[in-house]
Amino acid sequence: MRDDGALLITSEDGSPFELGLPIAWSLDLRHWPVLQLQLQTSATGTLGLVWQGNQAPACLVPAAHALTPDMRELRIDLRSLDRKGAGQSGCASLGTAQMLRLRIQLPQGASLRIASAELRTTEPMPHLQVVSIDLPKNAAGKDVEHIAEQARDWPMPLFRLPDGASAETMLALRDQLRTRWPAALIVPAGAPPEAQAVASSHPATAWIACGIYLLILTWLALRLVQGPLRPWIEVAGCLAGPLWLVMGLNWGLRPTPLGVAAFGGGLAYALAIERHHLPRLWRWPAAGRDWLWPLAMLPVTALLIFVHGHELRPLLLGHVIVYFAWAWLQQWLMLIVLLRRFEQILHRPDWAIVLVALVFALLHTPNGMLMQLCLVGELWWAWCFLRSRSVLPIALAHATCALLVESGLTGGLLRSLEVSARFFL
Repeated sequence: MRDDGALLITSEDGSPFELGLPIAWSLDLRHWPVLQLQLQTSATGTLGLVWQGNQAPACLVPAAHALTPDMRELRIDLRSLDRKGAGQSGCASLGTAQMLRLRIQLPQGASLRIASAELRTTEPMPHLQVVSIDLPKNAAGKDVEHIAEQARDWPMPLFRLPDGASAETMLALRDQLRTRWPAALIVPAGAPPEAQAVASSHPATAWIACGIYLLILTWLALRLVQGPLRPWIEVAGCLAGPLWLVMGLNWGLRPTPLGVAAFGGGLAYALAIERHHLPRLWRWPAAGRDWLWPLAMLPVTALLIFVHGHELRPLLLGHVIVYFAWAWLQQWLMLIVLLRRFEQILHRPDWAIVLVALVFALLHTPNGMLMQLCLVGELWWAWCFLRSRSVLPIALAHATCALLVESGLTGGLLRSLEVSARFFL
């Protein structure tokens, strides 16, 4: 349980238990080998450690230090511990670790309060300019190997990513560098290493703007605007919230109430202006061939997986079902709500499919490769929709292709299916 920002743990039966420390990426135990804990215990006990690197045997120290009631701070140098490997394997030397656990044993009913845990280095910290490296353009695996030798003894080097590199390239280089230097500073080309004060609006300002947006949508839904501006206003009302959330990089690791309100407001407005035509959402196609045309993207997807992908990974059934519903909702918004209004705006209605495909791609910002795949796929599906005016076969094709891509293409040609700020995590 939490106790004033600290973690309070009580032993139920006196047997040893393990507490995993949260790790954002990985730990550099070679350069940062000193574990410092702020803690307090109600009884005498022992503290052990368990850590493990990537594809390396776990290292176990059953009793790294004694715990006493008068203790408030504990400093453990991992290099001085008598460690052993789990099972029959030996324990590797200190290096990069993806897991670090405290192994605690206290008498029954005794408690331990942990306020903080951090790793420290005993090596001198030179100025960042001394340990900075500018990555060359078109940097590849061999360049990283060369850099590994150059920066082998630096606890916290500074890497500047190549100028003009794509987001996918920079993220791939970041991942390669972090596997060797978890504590490294990695910045874009030309960015200063020092922390910069970023001017940001107060959360209340964002909520006020979102509230105004929702009030405008409510007014527009209750009093439909007539005239030539109506399709423009309806398109803007539907897209303002979702585009702000995605293109503004406001969708992070977890949905926020503000983001849900803005995104949900746009979708609710779309439902309001289409409330008299909701049966279009499940209209059955008139001919059997209207099911086959959208599915023509399946062989293209299979070819991409065959050339650039990997073995298909299993997906959870619940995720598959939810994604089919999500694809259905997306295609309803694109092809029924937006396409008809773009047709009213343009002098040549056939060109409306281009605008729909562009919007669909923008809603997958900043995932460049995914944006390109979505642009091509939506161009084809929008053309198919003009033939059948049924969203069902297109939603089926969209969901099937996307799930195949997630199962067999992500991690290779396509980094992930994430969009907005989630793409950079």
